[in-house]
Amino acid sequence: MRNKNLIFNYIFLTSLVILFLNDHFFKYEFTSWLTGKLSDIVGIILLPMLLTYLFPKLKQHSVYPAGLLFAFWKSPFSESFIKLYNTFSFIPLHRVVDYTDLMVLILLPVPYVLMKNSALIDRFSLKKLNPSLVLLPTALILMSTSPGNRYFDYVPYTGNLYFNDYSFEVSRSKDEILSELKKRNIVVQKDTARIIAKHKSMLLSTGNFEQKNLYNDQKVYQVSDDSLKAAIFRMVRLGNEYKIDSIQLDDQTVWNIQFDMHRITENKGTQITVKSARIGETMKAQEVDRKLRKLYGKLLKEKFKTF
Repeated sequence: MRNKNLIFNYIFLTSLVILFLNDHFFKYEFTSWLTGKLSDIVGIILLPMLLTYLFPKLKQHSVYPAGLLFAFWKSPFSESFIKLYNTFSFIPLHRVVDYTDLMVLILLPVPYVLMKNSALIDRFSLKKLNPSLVLLPTALILMSTSPGNRYFDYVPYTGNLYFNDYSFEVSRSKDEILSELKKRNIVVQKDTARIIAKHKSMLLSTGNFEQKNLYNDQKVYQVSDDSLKAAIFRMVRLGNEYKIDSIQLDDQTVWNIQFDMHRITENKGTQITVKSARIGETMKAQEVDRKLRKLYGKLLKEKFKTF
């Protein structure tokens, strides 16, 4: 029989409220080490109680599968599951791999003691509530954590920042933007590797192109077939993929900015979609999140908007 007090007690409910507020407000208004870890702290406390409510036979031993689930979620091994789930789900899952989050596993004795001494939970619990009033919000809160992370992925050991959906419009033509970049001594060039990669299947099907040359800006043109070489030049000329080696945003330097430019026919403007950039190595996820919102995304957009 399920013990409703496992999800009706004040510790569970307070942890749930803190989880929601931290993921949707505190992290972005008060970015710090504490807000970066707070969701994990309360999450590892409420998760075992939720598991025991759903699977009563686990009792206090739910701390063990809870710990394993948490470690799996925080590891790269969960990436395939997340991508598969997000393909079908209308509420996408997101998380940043940060192994320091695993420190919160030392808090598992807290829910263990609480569940082993059920009188403590029963004493500080709300009464006469329908479990769905707690279960549904719990599921939604757990599934919608850290919404800011959906816009980028950061790889600490390379310093690469990948934008998932960052586009804006500039009321200038593509040629005007390229001309303005040149005036400001910002070196911009076609991103040959990305352009060729889009046509990978066609090129490899000719039998005259080596796959290793796809990602080399110089060797990509080293083909003996004149018609194939002409096709490659045409692909690059018509391609909308560009890159900038480096750009200065206030006192920060950002390298290898990859972006696309597409003409907007209605107002003769240009839509710019930023794909990726290199911002620095060994930065913590919360530092990237703060700088992304306050510096990289904002200033990069303003840089183009001033053209």
